[in-house]
Amino acid sequence: MRKGTIALVVVVAFIFAVTAAFAAKAPDVVTLKGATKGPVELSHKKHAETMKIACKECHHTMKSPSEPVKKCDACHKADAKPGAKPMSLKDAFHTNCWKGCHVKEKQAGKKAPTMCNECHKGK
Repeated sequence: MRKGTIALVVVVAFIFAVTAAFAAKAPDVVTLKGATKGPVELSHKKHAETMKIACKECHHTMKSPSEPVKKCDACHKADAKPGAKPMSLKDAFHTNCWKGCHVKEKQAGKKAPTMCNECHKGK
């Protein structure tokens, strides 16, 4: 029993160490450019550390925290046709971020940007 507990503690410590190392490399702010309504400045630090959103929620192709992060446009193209697989970059962000999170948070009474100009800060 004691060996099992020690092994579990070691595994959990390893996962935390790898996650912390990954998070340390992540930028505080990510600017998403190219949107017709203007760029979006995403506070990566706030989403990851303050709001405790798991990496995999956004970086959905990751198999482990130690894996290099692919940029969204590596798969999601700006000029993808409606209904294409994988979906367009705009649809991916709006589905995951806006509908998938912000709208749900707002409906739950929490503070979350849901209007275009709250994320898109103009040109």
